[in-house]
Amino acid sequence: MRLKEEVRSETLISKSRFIVCAAPVKTEDAARSYIAQIRREFPEATHVCTAYLLREKDTARSSDNGEPSGTAGIPILEAIRHSGLTDTCVCVVRYFGGVKLGTGGLSRAYGGCTLDTLQAAKKAEDIPVKVYSITYPYDLSGVLEGWVRRTYEVINLEYGEQVTCIFAGDDDSIPEQVRNLSKGKTEATFLREEFREWEVTS
Repeated sequence: MRLKEEVRSETLISKSRFIVCAAPVKTEDAARSYIAQIRREFPEATHVCTAYLLREKDTARSSDNGEPSGTAGIPILEAIRHSGLTDTCVCVVRYFGGVKLGTGGLSRAYGGCTLDTLQAAKKAEDIPVKVYSITYPYDLSGVLEGWVRRTYEVINLEYGEQVTCIFAGDDDSIPEQVRNLSKGKTEATFLREEFREWEVTS
């Protein structure tokens, strides 16, 4: 599971501003680029502490960015893990408000505001689907085109001497269904596997 899109939130804790910026990332280069972008956006911040967790090579990195060791980056990373997300980069921007929080207070602040933000964010999963092509005569349009439209995702329809329909679905019985619906007059041709975003609602 990953974030559907970038999310931000701001929290005031003991006069310090904590701005959580979180984004979906696929690679370590993308995570580093996002961190650099946030640091450019908030050049006056006291700290920009970061963590990211990637599915790629099970990569996890964190940075305290000048806060006492272990009080920022690791709590942010643990919050990502606790949220169940992966392929996620979080930057927590802090503007110091004049009140020291202590090591325990810092850990709770960084971890807590990160977890609250991630739990409230929209999430998605990338679901694998198979893409098929079927070509059929016009007298089968009512049966086959209607079936595809009701059941699967139509990617493209071309009307020439015959109809060619390209569609995506996650059902392994698609070739058999096409054979049965067309009474053996056409076959489904497997083209490729793709991923579709599926929003997680609970």
